[in-house]
Amino acid sequence: MSLLNLLKNNNKIIINTDLDGVLSGLLLKQYANCEIVGFSNSANKVWINPKKINSIYDAVYIDLYVPESSVTCIDQHIIGADDLHNGLISKNKNKLNPNLQLSRSHTPPSVYKNKYPLGTVHFIISLLEKDGVNIDLDLAKGVSGQINLADLILRADDAMHTTVATTFKENADTWWTWLYHLSGKGKLTNDLIAYLKTTSPQKAADLKSQTTTFLKGAPYYCESGDGGYKSIITKEGNLKKTLKFYVDMLAKALDVKTFYFGQEYKTFEGKLHRISLTENEKLELIQHNSINGQKIFSYAFIWGINKEGYFSYTVM
Repeated sequence: MSLLNLLKNNNKIIINTDLDGVLSGLLLKQYANCEIVGFSNSANKVWINPKKINSIYDAVYIDLYVPESSVTCIDQHIIGADDLHNGLISKNKNKLNPNLQLSRSHTPPSVYKNKYPLGTVHFIISLLEKDGVNIDLDLAKGVSGQINLADLILRADDAMHTTVATTFKENADTWWTWLYHLSGKGKLTNDLIAYLKTTSPQKAADLKSQTTTFLKGAPYYCESGDGGYKSIITKEGNLKKTLKFYVDMLAKALDVKTFYFGQEYKTFEGKLHRISLTENEKLELIQHNSINGQKIFSYAFIWGINKEGYFSYTVM
């Protein structure tokens, strides 16, 4: 499972418009020679640079699962309905996901509750270190007020709060240990773990509040506390300046190069559905990656089986 070898086949990536996606994209650009050619809001929209790719299926998706077999995805969502489904997906080497590695699926509930609880960026850091990449980051580097770079990286997918201040701590610790061994005992992965061990639940709660205020404030104006945007394009088809400010800030914090914002983007908009699967729909998903005859563009099991609307999928 070499990330660098996989990305040699296609280094053009589409990243999510949230903290996890942007951090992942900037690190892959810096350390894996990737080119960011598009964005997704992880719901119903994909934006691509038509001068770089022709189709929404031409790039590697970061932090979004796209079941199309030819598409490479690096994400951390629950994508297998059950262990059998996980096994079928795992046969496709284009799909990198920690829940495939340790076979965490939606059912039974005893397996789902032990799903990967961290961000795609933390998985990517470990994969890069596994491939021998030295990711030289100053985690103590100040970003704003009491917030440092480590706090931003660990805000992705609420990793710090999950690890330190919730009842899922034991599961999070298990996955951090897994990432540490996956990385080949990589320095950055170890440093993140060490930082978490010095963070109290109260400090984690305070930092979550502070980073939310920071990301939602000027000049970034993120629409969600985890640094996400639902829409990033102006009427003229250009990326909004708020996103540029956001990416530039994160690039500076990581001490990596940002990327060019001058190009126009083409919007693809689909329809987002959230349902609870019937047995027939589950079987159709496993066999055909479709629901009621409609091809699924992306999907994830976002809640446990006892919560209504646990299956989220998008049709383009």
